[in-house]
Amino acid sequence: MRPARLMAALSVLAIFFALGCSSNRSSNPALKDTVTKALQQADLQKVTVDEDRDKNLITLGGTVHSPDAKNKAMDVAKAAAPTRVIANQISVQPVDQESAAKKISGDVDTAIEKEYQAVLIANHLDKGIHYKAKNGVLTLTGKVDTPDDRQTAQQLASSVPNVQQVINELQVKRPSGL
Repeated sequence: MRPARLMAALSVLAIFFALGCSSNRSSNPALKDTVTKALQQADLQKVTVDEDRDKNLITLGGTVHSPDAKNKAMDVAKAAAPTRVIANQISVQPVDQESAAKKISGDVDTAIEKEYQAVLIANHLDKGIHYKAKNGVLTLTGKVDTPDDRQTAQQLASSVPNVQQVINELQVKRPSGL
């Protein structure tokens, strides 16, 4: 192929790629403000909202004073953003127990991570999987060899004591040679 034709072909491909990426963003509108307003209307002002549109993920953070308020925040977020995965990382800190609750939550998250590490090792899945626990939400990242490994890693994470939710962001490696 001549250099001019090659450049023209690459330009056309770049335009199609850019259009594909921009249409993906427009078909996945931002919902952070919608969720934030809904939480404020539900008297949950101390709940924070982060959004990752590329991962279709809304993450709730901040603090509330009861498990019921944490559950209410989740329900409000699901209603405001029904097409998103909601990660509920809200910390429950009862009134006058905030510092003790923070310490206990941190200890529980550390225990979750250690238990999950042991489970991964026992199942020979300890290569390529990264994980982080926050307020009972265990987020999995990294790469695995097969879709079955991805599913197994999620099922194992769900079985760990005190895990309230698993966010599976694991990617399956492409076979070499493709």
